[in-house]
Amino acid sequence: MRWRRWRHREDDLERELRSHLEVEASEQVENGLSFEEAQYAAKRVLGNSALIKEEVRDVWGWVSLERLKQDVIYALRMFARAPGFTAVVILTLALGIGATTAMFSVVDAVLLNPLPFPNQDRLVVIFEKVVDRPADPPFFASYQDFENWQRGNPQSFERLTVATWSIGGPQILTGVGPARDVLAMPVGIDFFPMLGIPPELGRTFEPEDLNDGCTVVLKHNFWIEAFGGQRDTLGRHVEINREPCTVIGVMPPGFTFYPDAAEMWMLISPNSVIGRNPRANVGVFGLLKSGISIKRAENEVESLYKNSPRPDLGVQLKPVVYPLAKQFARLTGPTLRLSVVVLFGAVTFVLLIGCLNIANLLLGKSVARQKEIAVRAALGSGRARIVRQLLTEAMLLSVIGASLGIVLAIIAVYYFRILSPIEMPPGNPVTVNIAVFGFTASTAVVTALLFGLIPALKTSRVDLTKGLRVSAHSASLSRAARILQRALVIVEVALSLALLVGAGLLIQTVQRLSSVPLGFQTDHVSVMPIILPRWTYSTRDQRARFFRATLDRTAPRSGAGSTAVTSLVPPDGWGGDAVAVDGGPEPTPGVAVRDVLRVSVSSDYFKIMGVPLQLGQVFDDRDNENSPAVALVNEAFVRKYFPTRDAIGSRIKILSAPGSAPPWLTIVGIVGNEKHQDFFGPMGWHEIPIVYRPITQEPPFRAFFVVRALADTTAARASFRKQIESLDNDAPTGDLQMMDQRLARTLSYPRFRAIVLTAFAAVALLLAAIGIYAVLSQLIGQRMQEFGIRMALGAQKRDLLKLVLREGLVLTLAGLAAGFAIALSVAGLLKSLIYGLKTTDPWTLAAGSLMLLFVAFSAMYVPAMRASRVDPKVAIRYE
Repeated sequence: MRWRRWRHREDDLERELRSHLEVEASEQVENGLSFEEAQYAAKRVLGNSALIKEEVRDVWGWVSLERLKQDVIYALRMFARAPGFTAVVILTLALGIGATTAMFSVVDAVLLNPLPFPNQDRLVVIFEKVVDRPADPPFFASYQDFENWQRGNPQSFERLTVATWSIGGPQILTGVGPARDVLAMPVGIDFFPMLGIPPELGRTFEPEDLNDGCTVVLKHNFWIEAFGGQRDTLGRHVEINREPCTVIGVMPPGFTFYPDAAEMWMLISPNSVIGRNPRANVGVFGLLKSGISIKRAENEVESLYKNSPRPDLGVQLKPVVYPLAKQFARLTGPTLRLSVVVLFGAVTFVLLIGCLNIANLLLGKSVARQKEIAVRAALGSGRARIVRQLLTEAMLLSVIGASLGIVLAIIAVYYFRILSPIEMPPGNPVTVNIAVFGFTASTAVVTALLFGLIPALKTSRVDLTKGLRVSAHSASLSRAARILQRALVIVEVALSLALLVGAGLLIQTVQRLSSVPLGFQTDHVSVMPIILPRWTYSTRDQRARFFRATLDRTAPRSGAGSTAVTSLVPPDGWGGDAVAVDGGPEPTPGVAVRDVLRVSVSSDYFKIMGVPLQLGQVFDDRDNENSPAVALVNEAFVRKYFPTRDAIGSRIKILSAPGSAPPWLTIVGIVGNEKHQDFFGPMGWHEIPIVYRPITQEPPFRAFFVVRALADTTAARASFRKQIESLDNDAPTGDLQMMDQRLARTLSYPRFRAIVLTAFAAVALLLAAIGIYAVLSQLIGQRMQEFGIRMALGAQKRDLLKLVLREGLVLTLAGLAAGFAIALSVAGLLKSLIYGLKTTDPWTLAAGSLMLLFVAFSAMYVPAMRASRVDPKVAIRYE
């Protein structure tokens, strides 16, 4: 309705102005003028009709909407006149804003809203740290510590509870199909109320459950998989390690807690394993009261700390309170937060380069619009009106580019979730949500201002006399605009070099991590986990007999070349035991450095994995539960504990918990080093001291079958698994996974960083080349007459070729000089993300510079050849 009234007003205004003109023209005719002369005289008397209309519309109100409509329509007409230019700008914006939006969705999930729980900024975790070793990572507190804090009634917390994924042994679920290995996380009664998420079905834990035996709450995905999503699951009884448990609730879809592998949560009651063992390690989690700082909560917890030093550790400990979100990100990947920051910074560079590129193109296009702007100014448009029109064009381009960018971002995020190239913190998937849409809208506005404001201000500053006389061919940029245009290209080149250097460092990191000899072989090797029920295999002899029987039956029947058993598969695992050497001082428990990894293996393990025997002998059938305790050690162990004497025949003892009496082990052989990865340490491979024990003397409950297949076929793997299950169907087995796949998982973070940053660097390189090409092309167009005069005076084609190439080379070299400084500054952020080289690696800097020079030269060549082919006769008459 308002629009119709507006049109009626416009029609009335038009008729009124026409009526005034007709009346005035009639008076002029009566005064003796001809009809045509009277018309001109009437228009002179009336004045500028466009200004009159503007003044009348100001009285009406809602002028801004009408002017916006006019600006948009005019902008669309301008775009239609230059479809190629418009397409380049929109595509550049779509790529830049789309990539930035996709990365921001990751930033939102990891940094801004990493926890899908209410009051996420008040959720904290209480870990413990060694006072004298502040650089060491924090670790779980004891259940006794939690009880002490809870009894102290801390005033800083609204709720305080526990949860642990350090179960201390396998959990086998029976009563729902075949026996399966599950992660049933023990949690406190306030766990779910602290998180503030109600169940989808049933209920969560209540005080009466503390005395009613084992109760569990299921994860939604596990409920669908194991129970078929049946609503009568509530009240159903299952067994976890033969203990009857009652299902009381199902959590909603998407709910999870660290780790994401948890399938259910079970209540810690006074009669549970943790309730009976106050020394059990647990994570203590809390919800701070509103307005309480982490520092204040930490001071209160420390004042209530009653168990330091712990006698089982022999070191001084202190509690430390951390934001839960940061710890979840650290536990998911120690470099995850830094990786996200670096990649988001890189994509911001790409967007900035795109904006500079578009600004350059608009500056060049402003040359062709000098006469148009001068005409508009002569007709009464003020500078503010012209700037608004140009900014409207820029905003319209940005909105169209952002709309396409959102589509690209949605596609990118979809495939990111499908491919899952890296592990993300649990419970908060990467999505293009309302916050991301808001970011994209803000980015579109800021982007339009970045690439549109300076060209608009430059273009709107017009000299009417000169502007009205200039032609499309003779128009040129002012000296200040040319300097600005070249400066923008220099910045583009500099930022591109920084991205190229960063991508080069990360690519080399992946190559070095992939090419380092690991000390073991992965080709044609498969791994399958197995869990032995404690109630069936309670003694070492029972477990040893099972592993012997399995090895005897599987190899000849499964198509496997050979089979072995190990308690740990590299590169997983890190040192956690302390060792005493016979004849040396006995380390004090708790104070001793626990850097030794203990692994149980069968005799064929070293042959299958390709770990060489350096000295002595490997285990054989004589090393059983009735023979003397023996061990193999690796070269890293020998270097540390036997630097000056022979290790073969020496005795060592692995220190265990207080009160136990570990046996002395005789070293019978030395093997090569298997490289491992410290999850919380610097990126790279590490050779740690390892003690290998015969699987028959120290058989674990959780083990891995390692198979080297003669023919890597699905049938062979299925046959192997069937043979295992035929021995004991109550012993849960996992999927048979190739070692190459396990290793690829270890390299997922560095590979993902390298791929993404390389893609950003490639886009930046392309944009820099377009920027150089555009500047040189505009330079040729503006200097066409000059080139013609030069050739008429005797200049050769090669002289003009050199002239243009020199112009582009100066810009590129200036950009490289600035880029070195930026690259060295940015590379410092990558220090903890690279392996085997320095952030100031000269070869990487040189390679990035040469690549940029090559691309820049390619962009210069076409304009330079165009300049060298100028016809002097045509060029001199170019005006």
